Amino acid sequence: MKTEIYESDPFTPEKGRLLVSLDSEYRFEKGDEIFLDDEPGRMKVRIISVRLHVKRNGDVYRDVLALPLA
Repeated sequence: MKTEIYESDPFTPEKGRLLVSLDSEYRFEKGDEIFLDDEPGRMKVRIISVRLHVKRNGDVYRDVLALPLA
């Protein structure tokens, strides 16, 4: 499933900066902690929200909101 992970903050759970776009069957859930590895560093985030979008033609995609962790 097409998945886009966006940076967010806990006070205004809205889409911020797009962190990564991928196709994955993984079931992202609130509270999951994931590492986004990229040159030159690594970012750890916690999932705070998963929003599923279904179009009339049957296409499904999701937006995942993630809180950056120190």
